[in-house]
Amino acid sequence: MSKAKQRCLWLTWMILFAVSLPLVYIADPPRNHSIWSVAMVAAVFLITALFSFKVQGTDIIVLQGIGLAAFLIFGLFIEVLLTQFGILVYLINQRLSKQDTYRIPMNSIMFLGVSVSAAAVYYALGGQAEISHQDFLPLSLIPVVGFYLAAYIVNEVFIYFYHRWLIADETARLFTKDMAWEIVVTFLMMPLGLAFYFMYLSRGITGMFMISVPMIALSVIMRLVNNSQELIRFLQQVNHLGQKLTEELSVEHVINLLFEKIPVMTPLDYLYIISYRQPDKPKLLRIFRRDDEKNFVPFQQEADPSQEVYRLAKAVSGYKSHEIYPFLKALSSGKARSFLAVPMMYHGQVLGVLTVASNRPKAYTKTNRIGMEIIGDFLAIALENAKNFEKKREESEHCPLTDLYNYRYMMRHLDQMFKDESLDTFSIIMMDIDDFKQVNDTYGHQNGNAILIGVANRLRKTVGDKGIVARYGGEEFTVLLPKMDRNMCFAIAESIRIAVVSEPFMVYLEKEKRYKQVHITISLGTSTARSEASAPAALINNADFAMYSGAKRKGKNRVSRFV
Repeated sequence: MSKAKQRCLWLTWMILFAVSLPLVYIADPPRNHSIWSVAMVAAVFLITALFSFKVQGTDIIVLQGIGLAAFLIFGLFIEVLLTQFGILVYLINQRLSKQDTYRIPMNSIMFLGVSVSAAAVYYALGGQAEISHQDFLPLSLIPVVGFYLAAYIVNEVFIYFYHRWLIADETARLFTKDMAWEIVVTFLMMPLGLAFYFMYLSRGITGMFMISVPMIALSVIMRLVNNSQELIRFLQQVNHLGQKLTEELSVEHVINLLFEKIPVMTPLDYLYIISYRQPDKPKLLRIFRRDDEKNFVPFQQEADPSQEVYRLAKAVSGYKSHEIYPFLKALSSGKARSFLAVPMMYHGQVLGVLTVASNRPKAYTKTNRIGMEIIGDFLAIALENAKNFEKKREESEHCPLTDLYNYRYMMRHLDQMFKDESLDTFSIIMMDIDDFKQVNDTYGHQNGNAILIGVANRLRKTVGDKGIVARYGGEEFTVLLPKMDRNMCFAIAESIRIAVVSEPFMVYLEKEKRYKQVHITISLGTSTARSEASAPAALINNADFAMYSGAKRKGKNRVSRFV
């Protein structure tokens, strides 16, 4: 929500309460307001607000039920004050961030509207302010139902307007599939309110105390059950994410998946990973900021909690602004109020540190800590697996001597080029070092390998990102050139020939203990698809034929096109 809307909301709240409270007092003044009875009900509001719980994603506060009792016993004015008190306690207990403090006036206005609307409907349907418990149900059942129905409708309308206009959520709907469940929850509160009221009518404060104890006990039990269910659900999500992470075979995919899922599972505004594979040079792998700020903050090990996590090999957390490390403070522009950093353990070693942080104070519970520690370990395993896989794939696709792509990779890529119907034109260059056997026989295979590495380096430098350079086998090399016609291919082949022949190569003469310059030449043949070939083998044979018939047999050190 924009700051202008928040200021408008606070202003509306102040004006509304300044005007409405006196009117409510005049319309339905307090009754039965002994200090002890009000204190008893206020205590129930306080405790039930502290022990709210969720059912099907809906926040359940038992004070929604005793609001009716407070209204019937003390009148609307006291009920409004007690409800506002309970909502304020509930919101404070939610550990709102500074940016979310607008929820206080918003919820306050909403529940003021709920209280006034419900009371108005109750009286409109014939409900009476004071009535004996013998006559209450026959005369007031319909007004009580109207009380809850009005409270529910006004509550839903306020929520709809909040999503639609205050935070501009275009997907917000007034009627959703969760309505049925929310109606059931609302009316489940009705017996609690009636029971509380009847106990007050029959036993006074003693009766209120007798009904309060089981209501509070129920809230506490439901909260504990709810917490254990949330822990189970969170650990199930963690386990599912861990399995997904370890299935990924790319480091980038592992990190992408983590940064996609964690912000949904855990309350956070900042997320980043520090790699400690080189402990003396820790590296920031990736960072996430919910507000998408772009300010650059250089990573400094001593200013980040990861250093302590790495040293202790256990999680570290902070819950106050002064406990936030300088790097995290700069990263969040001073907004972060709590953080949790966990080690990424692999075979007893800390390979990295995963850190989450929030603008909310005390955002991370024991449940979050347990889950994040498990995720950290899964992440370390997944990254190691992915690195090993990428290393093996790299080795399987590259020539160990020249580090160029090998024949297997070249053939697979050439086959893909033929299958790609969007690729109209592409070419190949086949090349062979002239008289390479003589080089080996004269200077030895060690120097022959040095020549191969030197030629590979010049190929790599000359072709750059215009094509794929591969070692075909022995002293033969290949270049694949996507989107290159026969003229462009010939020009690149000629530049390769010049790059090889223009500068001598160095060989080491072991017996003479000195280096010697050796001039090397290459012969090249080119062919272009799809005009000259319709299959990989045909394209290679064409270029190979051009190289031997048009270049080798005509004096070597030249480029020949397939005709």
